[in-house]
Amino acid sequence: LPSTASISDHSLFLSRFVALLLDIMIVAGLQKLAKRKGPYDINPGLLDYLTMDTYAFPAGHASRVAMLSKFFLNHLVLAIPLRILLVLWALCVGFSRVMIGRHHITDVLSGFVFGYLQFRLVELIWMSSNTCQMLISIW
Repeated sequence: LPSTASISDHSLFLSRFVALLLDIMIVAGLQKLAKRKGPYDINPGLLDYLTMDTYAFPAGHASRVAMLSKFFLNHLVLAIPLRILLVLWALCVGFSRVMIGRHHITDVLSGFVFGYLQFRLVELIWMSSNTCQMLISIW
């Protein structure tokens, strides 16, 4: 039998994996509904089509960085300087998306909001260690 720490690790991993899949589906769906282009008229390349990154609203990078940052802030014991760096990392990711012309500031802000809401949703449906262990044993 695996140790308690490894079961807990599985729970964290699977919950974050579900959260990231949820983020990809929600952001892609919202982008297809809104069909908002970025601030510059850039023709999407092949890679953009493959990664479903053709529309700007909401910003997927911002939603993922907000969700992951909130997860790290809530579930890891971090010193104050690391907490500040984590928040700065999230802000830099959002700011960089605006600076390279892929998103409007409102796209990034909405991405941050959706990322936070997705974090809250995943926290509500958090999988217990036993459930994760069962899912891993089936896999």
